[in-house]
Amino acid sequence: MNSLGIGVIAAAVMICIVLFIGMCLFIAGYSIVEPTYMAISRNKISSRIEEDKVYFEGRHFLGVGNEFIYYPMAWQLVEFTDDDAVGTVDYICKVEEPLDAATSEGLATEVELSLYFTIPPQQLVNFYTNYGVNYQDSLANECKRTLKETLTRFKYEELFQFRSNISNVMREELGRNLARRRCQLQKLLLRAIYFGDAVESTIEQSVITDQAKNENQYINEINLISAEIDTMRKEYGLQISLNVAEAKSRATKMIEDAHAFATSVNANSTATAWKNYQELTGLDSNELLQVQWARTFGNAATTDSIALGYDKVSSKFVQLTKQA
Repeated sequence: MNSLGIGVIAAAVMICIVLFIGMCLFIAGYSIVEPTYMAISRNKISSRIEEDKVYFEGRHFLGVGNEFIYYPMAWQLVEFTDDDAVGTVDYICKVEEPLDAATSEGLATEVELSLYFTIPPQQLVNFYTNYGVNYQDSLANECKRTLKETLTRFKYEELFQFRSNISNVMREELGRNLARRRCQLQKLLLRAIYFGDAVESTIEQSVITDQAKNENQYINEINLISAEIDTMRKEYGLQISLNVAEAKSRATKMIEDAHAFATSVNANSTATAWKNYQELTGLDSNELLQVQWARTFGNAATTDSIALGYDKVSSKFVQLTKQA
């Protein structure tokens, strides 16, 4: 084989090698983003990132010398608890004990809680700039600091009695803090609050005192109601007595009026009868008066009854006395 043939073969081998290397580099320039993840591109040599693009699920061509930096899209969980149960959400941080905190009076307390957060895709580049790749510990410490500062605003009675309100305040404060750090708080669960023996004894004594105050208040209210009832009874009794007296007065007056009316009717009837008698007998006033006196005398309670009449024929009174 002459030198020309050898050169052609060598050139063909070199071309194949270059093509193979180019194909390998081209294939190596592709990277995959798995489901539930997102990524940004970073140059391996200069460590510069592509600031205007976030990559999502799929295969993407980055070119030689570039790589993906992956971040989860799903909810991430930070827990402060000694519970060994593991949920379906991956932990970003799990502290194997409750969160140590203090009340506004300086009393020690422990709090078990769980919080879920996400990294918004539009904030991913800024999040990488602030935290880099190993963000778990620093972000968990930020959550811990914010929660402890929030708990110090409350008294132990408030932690004991108003857990729902405290949970809302913690959620608001932590949500604002995470938003400044390019994260979004999704949920916060205040699972338990523990107090020391001294605090529990103080709480117990406070509850007993409150119960005693409430009992005294109830007794005072009952006494006031009883006094009002007694006053009402007295007022109603007096009103009833007045009503009865008034009713008796009205009844007496009605009886007197009826008696007077009956007497008047009787007197009118008697006068009319005597007038009719005078007209029938033709007696004058003096003679009629004599008859009335005789009748009255005859009705007296005596053993004799006197009957008196007037005889017009003889023009004289006829008087008959007969034994009863």
